[in-house]
Amino acid sequence: MLTYDLSEKGNLAIYEYLYQCIKEDIINGRLAGGAKLPSKRKMAQQHQVSLKTVENAYEQLLLEGYITAKEKQGYFVMETERRPAGMQNTAKTRIRSYAEQVAGRQEKESLPVVDLTSNRAAIEKFPYDTWAKVMREVLSDRENVLLDTVPFAGVYELRAEIARYLYEYRGMDVAPEQIIIGAGTEYLYGRLLQLLGRDSIYAIEDPGYHRFAKIYQANALQWRYVEIDEEGIRMDSLRQCGANVVHVSPGHHFPTGIIMPVGRRQEILDWAEEELGRYIIEDDYDSEFRFCKRPIPSIQSMDKNHRVIYFNTFSKTIAPSIRISYMVLPTALMDRYVSTMNFYACTVSAFEQYALAKFMRKGYFDRHIHRMKNFYRNKRDKILEVLQQSPLCERVEILEKGAGNHFLMRVTTDLSDTELKWIAAQNSIRLDCLSEYCVQNKEKYAHTIIVNYSDIEEESFRWALGLIAQTLGISCPLPGGGKL
Repeated sequence: MLTYDLSEKGNLAIYEYLYQCIKEDIINGRLAGGAKLPSKRKMAQQHQVSLKTVENAYEQLLLEGYITAKEKQGYFVMETERRPAGMQNTAKTRIRSYAEQVAGRQEKESLPVVDLTSNRAAIEKFPYDTWAKVMREVLSDRENVLLDTVPFAGVYELRAEIARYLYEYRGMDVAPEQIIIGAGTEYLYGRLLQLLGRDSIYAIEDPGYHRFAKIYQANALQWRYVEIDEEGIRMDSLRQCGANVVHVSPGHHFPTGIIMPVGRRQEILDWAEEELGRYIIEDDYDSEFRFCKRPIPSIQSMDKNHRVIYFNTFSKTIAPSIRISYMVLPTALMDRYVSTMNFYACTVSAFEQYALAKFMRKGYFDRHIHRMKNFYRNKRDKILEVLQQSPLCERVEILEKGAGNHFLMRVTTDLSDTELKWIAAQNSIRLDCLSEYCVQNKEKYAHTIIVNYSDIEEESFRWALGLIAQTLGISCPLPGGGKL
């Protein structure tokens, strides 16, 4: 039984000291490669600490590659490299890195890399011929303005086409003058934060897309994580957190896939209208790809008091390289933007804007969206069919919300999410777990894999399911007869 004197931990957290002790024993050879570690429960009892403390220590060791986990068997020390005695206690003394392990395994077994984390648009379906035709027409028709300065809010023709599109497909009655064009949502978001000022406090969904929290941090702003329920952000928590600006993705919440019902949307509007200075940031990034029934009206289309700031992007609907996003500001905020921030240059070239405007005006964009909806719907059905035919089907539950290009797959397993992800990575499977997008209450979302299917082939998915099944101890021959 491993025993360590926790009284010597100093200022370290208990789990961190335990992790360092075990790591040192591995590096120095006191724990040999292949040796089995005590179970988390036994280790906790031995040192009179909580089970969570041991779990955190083991997961850190697992993450760094010092140990490995086998379902229903426990934790085992990975094989170490021999080092000169003088280097035993340096930072350079470590077992093979994760990258080396994966690269070595790929070279040995030629495992295909299966990426379940990619949610990019299917670029093989991009209408190259049509786009090339439009670009040639723009070069011919607009040569007199293509090299001129772009208006700070963007080319008016594109803003007018976006306004028309939003009216016809999202029920939004906005003027082109309310629309600002920018190279990516994150760029526009930065401009918005500057506009709203440093006194604002932001609320973001938890779990949610936490890159926005990094933007708040980079700008030295205050933000709060607010839990969600089956209908979206919880109103009781929102009211208690003290925020005056809330960021939501009601058309297709990432990563849960929740579609916010109309009732909850009205509650958020009511909240915004209760006090001056409250705003709702509506991130409608891929609402076009709703496969069940018609899209629910945007919150902006329900807004009667000018409290909603609307964001959308073309990188999810057309192609990742089409870095054209836009935000729609309420009239009062747009007036403030024009008067205080018109010195910012538009970050999208005139050529791209005129091309996209013509692409939309001639109906090509509408037809492209229709084709892609059918394409993604068929791909989703095929992916789900592959899952239903897999031996893994008995150990998983599909949490499918009918929106967007991903679904959730809850796995019955004793492995932690860190362990599951680590084992998958060793077998060239890239995956994200729902708990990674959660700050509070991670246990509630454990053992749930986010499956992005827009950029994955059925055979690759079949391979990934086979590897995951074998990891969980389920007999499952791999395509080509491979084994773990």
